[in-house]
Amino acid sequence: MKILRLYTRLPPLKGGMENHIAQLSKEQTKLGHDVTIYFNKGTKVTSKDVQITKFPLYKLKPQFLGIASFHFLTFLRLIANQEKFDIVHIHGDWSSLIFAKLIKKIVGSKKLIMSIHDELSENFLPKKALSVLLKKVDVIFATGHGLASQLKKLTSKKVIVQPSGIRNIFFEQQPRSFNKKSLQVIIVANLVKKKNLDLVIDIAKDLKLLNFILVGDGPEKKHLLNRVKYEDITNVEIIGYKNSTELRLLYYESDIFMLTSIKEGTPTAMLEAMACGLPIVTSGAGGVESILGSHNYITTKNDKKHFIDCITELLKETNLMQDISNYNISSFFRINNRMSCSI
Repeated sequence: MKILRLYTRLPPLKGGMENHIAQLSKEQTKLGHDVTIYFNKGTKVTSKDVQITKFPLYKLKPQFLGIASFHFLTFLRLIANQEKFDIVHIHGDWSSLIFAKLIKKIVGSKKLIMSIHDELSENFLPKKALSVLLKKVDVIFATGHGLASQLKKLTSKKVIVQPSGIRNIFFEQQPRSFNKKSLQVIIVANLVKKKNLDLVIDIAKDLKLLNFILVGDGPEKKHLLNRVKYEDITNVEIIGYKNSTELRLLYYESDIFMLTSIKEGTPTAMLEAMACGLPIVTSGAGGVESILGSHNYITTKNDKKHFIDCITELLKETNLMQDISNYNISSFFRINNRMSCSI
């Protein structure tokens, strides 16, 4: 089967969505499928078996100019190549749906699939516009049950809940202890505005006895480093992107996983942290509640005091931390066993 995958804003291969696209493409090629990716940004997507076309237009301003140019060049390349595909798979970009019928016609595709990775915010496109766009899609994948419920209100099309998977290395278990004198909070995220990472620094300023390790890269990195430097914050370290082996080690060196996002799907880093037995303190963004249940700490979005209260309460009892750790490991494997279902 020939698959055309479109993603207009692929950052460097470091975030959950990007890793999802890479791993999905890699596994599909192993199964004998022919995968082609058209994308707008980044240097590496996946294995040598995947055909990759890059249109580096993401710096064009305003943003819609870059997106429009991406689709125009996509049409030209598809027409020039005269290549046919069985499936067109769009990831997270609603603008591609505007051109969906034309793309399907050019490549002779029978199916159009849409994967949606983030929850729909209230200030997003009007519901009527979303409903019209979704009519063009044959199958919809959502990364969480909350997002799937939002989508079912907009369309009668089949919606499949499919959380982003995690890499095999995170399944390898090792003993964990919470009786250390120096405690560490880990945050793993793309350094972008929707991750709300200024809140991490604000929390760290009030919890000076804890160390905060921020893992990731992105456009907000310079701003965050400047805050740490000029506000003389000594308990926050921003260490950049880490590979899977390095990241797993950091999870086991840490005591709490924290997520401050304003907007999410089902965060891959949170699933990794669960598999490594970390207690979690997170905002209620996206699909986190349906994954975590009541055993972890879910805060109000962007509420510094609520985060601090939750962390403080969690640190009072090492037995509680161990209980949550055990629960998260067993809960993760239950989630993994029911990785997808349709509603």
